[in-house]
Amino acid sequence: MKLQQLLNGINVISIVGNLDREIDGIAHDSRRVEPNFVFISYRGVAVDGHEYISDAIEKGATAIISEKDLSLSEAKELSLPKDITWMRVKDGRLALSLMAANWYNVPAAKLRLIGITGTNGKTSTAHLIEAIFTAGGFKMGIMGSIGHKFGDKFLPAMTTTPDSLKLQQLLSEMVDDGMDGVVMEVTSHSLTQKRVAGIQFDVAVFTNLTQDHLDFHKNMQSYLDAKVELFKQLKKDKGRAILNADDDASQYIIRRLESEQSEGTSIPNGRSSGIEFPLLTYGVEKPADLYVQHVNSTLSNLKFTVITPKGEIDVNLKLLGEYNLYNALAAAGVGLSCGIELDAIKTGLESAVVPGRFELVDCGQDFAVVVDYAHTPDALERLLTASQKITEGRLICVFGCGGDRDRGKRPIMGGIASEIADHIIITSDNPRTEVPAQITAAIEAGVKPGRSYDVIVDRRSAIERGIEIARSGDIVVIAGKGHENYQDFGNKRIPFDDREVAAEYIAKRLRM
Repeated sequence: MKLQQLLNGINVISIVGNLDREIDGIAHDSRRVEPNFVFISYRGVAVDGHEYISDAIEKGATAIISEKDLSLSEAKELSLPKDITWMRVKDGRLALSLMAANWYNVPAAKLRLIGITGTNGKTSTAHLIEAIFTAGGFKMGIMGSIGHKFGDKFLPAMTTTPDSLKLQQLLSEMVDDGMDGVVMEVTSHSLTQKRVAGIQFDVAVFTNLTQDHLDFHKNMQSYLDAKVELFKQLKKDKGRAILNADDDASQYIIRRLESEQSEGTSIPNGRSSGIEFPLLTYGVEKPADLYVQHVNSTLSNLKFTVITPKGEIDVNLKLLGEYNLYNALAAAGVGLSCGIELDAIKTGLESAVVPGRFELVDCGQDFAVVVDYAHTPDALERLLTASQKITEGRLICVFGCGGDRDRGKRPIMGGIASEIADHIIITSDNPRTEVPAQITAAIEAGVKPGRSYDVIVDRRSAIERGIEIARSGDIVVIAGKGHENYQDFGNKRIPFDDREVAAEYIAKRLRM
């Protein structure tokens, strides 16, 4: 592809060199550069890509995109060949996203794009939406923390939302495989880092906002502002927004979009384009367009009635825990806004299964064992509250907190767990580069006085202890990792699956 074509839509401040040249690839990591590649450099969180321009040139890059001007002294220092094209842009991340889309012939324009943002519930909501569209006769891909799935293909996810190049590659493959659309978990990191820049979404969903990722965003306001960006990327006059009426952040999202109408962004107003429901709210506690009645939550299912502007449906959800009412309502709102019939919405909701989300480990024991991904204060509170409501006996919780992540939430989660559960076992999650015992100590600092708890740093031993002390009718909740089949220590990733470990010790106990 010609370099000139790759620059379509990119605001280039200055150009030195020839744009009428063939380009064979794009890279933002100098180790991946090959001959005739464009190398895009920008200042990252930990590394400044500009420091690797000379490496990229040595490997054969023939075009450089930089956030810096090229001075004569720098050109000499880099030994810049005469046939190199140097382009300066204001935002290298934005340029990378737009160039990646151009390289893959803008695949997002050929797909129905549904983006989901929020602290908790993105994965479950995404799987519910995918199931609804499947029931409605559509082929949908899904991109998120569990992995990227389309057709008969499944690719593990290194990050919930891939980097720009990988994202556009996946979208292109989905187009080639005949997908009608994709349901995408859109994280605050990906929005801040412009990974989805240039993509126009048909539907944007907001689940909730609670404390997480403050190691990255520093404060809750910045975290919320990052979430707003998804709604600013809705298709003009055709986009649909699905908002959680029970979360005050939804009103902030609406106000922000209203205040930016002069910049070409507005609250979805699709009625003029024939869209019946451009903006829908859902909720359990406050008035909303979609809400629930007749809720019955047990260890075998979650039954409820969804009330919508188009009528009502009775749902028997396989996803357990009352907090999944929100995820089901959000998914139903997406289906409704896209014209899917209520019968298909019901079928989709009832067929959906999400790995590692209130997943029961049942080996025939007389107590329940639940594995869940809850790793934020709000998610843990919702999980334990839901578990408490359906247990006949005690609630035992095994959990930890990830290393190199928001440290402020650790004592908060210790307090929440100790207040709700009858007994907690504080352990390791993914320690990464931190000392595991220091993480567990921070969690322990938040434990309520007089509450029952153990600290067992080794996660395998902690799970064994939880199962060992369980009595008939108890629930053992193992929280934090859910679907993950690994544990991160330093720069090593070792195999570890909470579900497999739990099953191993349940079987051991049953043999005794």
